[in-house]
Amino acid sequence: MSILLQGGRFKKRLMPILLSVALAGCSNLFGSSFTQTLQRDANASSEFYMNKLGQTQDKEDQQTYKLLAARVLISENKVPQAEELLTELVDLNEAQQLDRTLIEAHIAAAKGNNDVAEGKLRALDLTKLSPSQKSRYYETFAQTAENRKDVIEAVKARIKMDESLTDMQRRKDNVDKTWSLLRSANTAVINNASDEGSVALGGWLTLIKAYNDNIRQPVQLSQALQSWKSAYPNHVAATFFPKELESLLNFQQTNLAQIGLVLPLSGDGQILGTTIQSGFNDAKGDSTIPVQVFDSSTTPINDIIAQAKASGIKALVGPLLKQNVDAIIANPSAVQGMDVLTLNATANTQAINQVCYYGLSPEDEAESAANKMWKDGIRNPIVAMPQNDLGQRVGNAFNVRWQRLAGTDANIRYYNLPADITYFFQGAPQDTSALYVISSPDELAEIKGYLDTSNPNVRIYASSRSNAASNTPEYYAKMNGVQFSDIPFFKQNDSSQYQKVAGSTGGEFQLMRLYAMGADAWLLINHFNELRQVPGYTLSGLTGQLSADSNCDVDRDMTWYQVQDGNVVAVAN
Repeated sequence: MSILLQGGRFKKRLMPILLSVALAGCSNLFGSSFTQTLQRDANASSEFYMNKLGQTQDKEDQQTYKLLAARVLISENKVPQAEELLTELVDLNEAQQLDRTLIEAHIAAAKGNNDVAEGKLRALDLTKLSPSQKSRYYETFAQTAENRKDVIEAVKARIKMDESLTDMQRRKDNVDKTWSLLRSANTAVINNASDEGSVALGGWLTLIKAYNDNIRQPVQLSQALQSWKSAYPNHVAATFFPKELESLLNFQQTNLAQIGLVLPLSGDGQILGTTIQSGFNDAKGDSTIPVQVFDSSTTPINDIIAQAKASGIKALVGPLLKQNVDAIIANPSAVQGMDVLTLNATANTQAINQVCYYGLSPEDEAESAANKMWKDGIRNPIVAMPQNDLGQRVGNAFNVRWQRLAGTDANIRYYNLPADITYFFQGAPQDTSALYVISSPDELAEIKGYLDTSNPNVRIYASSRSNAASNTPEYYAKMNGVQFSDIPFFKQNDSSQYQKVAGSTGGEFQLMRLYAMGADAWLLINHFNELRQVPGYTLSGLTGQLSADSNCDVDRDMTWYQVQDGNVVAVAN
């Protein structure tokens, strides 16, 4: 027994010595204890780490703060600043060099240099990475796969990433990004994918297939999602259900008891209101849903809302005039408990529960133009906007969509005279092969004439502003090759509905667009819940392919037309 006691005392004396030796060994890897923070998540802003950098005198700690700052700068979309910080790093220990390699791989992936990124990742020893670093490792692999448009490989990388995540919010974010990847994938890619024996991948594929198969029947989709959760109770997406799908779990189909229609039906806006009302009524057809009409020209919008509520109306279409839309935005509590489909949007538009914004916005056309040009293989267009408020708004809308598509700003210029546009092409990059322009018909004809002389190979894309009923056959003879966006209703020029509307409006295109808008307002209010709650839900309307973003701004993907041998024909989007 005395030998055992002596052995116990010996172990107690030995432990501090062994611990100090172990820590000394670790110092070769980590240096100071602060360097070990590289093994954990960087939760602060780059500004925080840069401030800390300026407050410490320890050289090793300074290097660690630079690594942390560089890591966060990438997530803040400040890649050049992150690269610049890395050039300042010297005399790194092993732990710092490892983290630097991870950051360099992340930067390469962010810049689309996939081979470089993957090469750096494969050079790392996974056994030396902490869980947090492993999650960054797989996140970078996911980025390179996404860069290559390989959705399934990106999803597989994010599944591996989830296995290393411990932070709840990061796991939720990863689930949402994984779901977003699957939503962006072609259905053929999804249907042909194999789960490769992975329960996690199989669960994701089953979830996206349930979504794709039921997108047109939201009630069935809601049931399919509930069934999926029951079938995969331990799946990460069941634990952290994709945010985009949460509202679908308790989806209720739109069921209208009555509708309030708010339009200017007298005074200066009368022709606008009555034309929209005509389209609304014709689309309503034989429906028995009662509609109460309010004239916003004679009654203040707040009084109309109060009257509608007193009448038990819970669905409102309108108002049309911007000042009335702004009045709702300024006092959203006034429409609480009502579904509101405004017929305009303003600069003050914001997300308000149960409010959607719809209108014939030129910004919609700009977004459609960006989509069309990108699909046509154009990578460096010139975007010519008039030097006014309209031009600024439309140019900004094009640029936001172009950034999403190309990852860079569009080349936007502003003109005072049509002749200015010829100067935009002087000194432009050699691959500048197309122009998107907002102009009147006469201005477009002048621009086309200039470009036929100076840049005959430039492809011209225009908006509906240049498509007018007054355009003559002689006009179209000069506009060969020009493409422009407009509402799909104009494709139906031999239909009885088109002929009726053309007759009642005198063939005036702007009034015909308003008629189509009224018809689509009926369509939208009758699918209001679907529009708000079903991501990716679309409706084929007379004014475009209709969908809604997260703020419930209704997007219109336009039909594109081209002038061919003096005739206007619809072309594939």
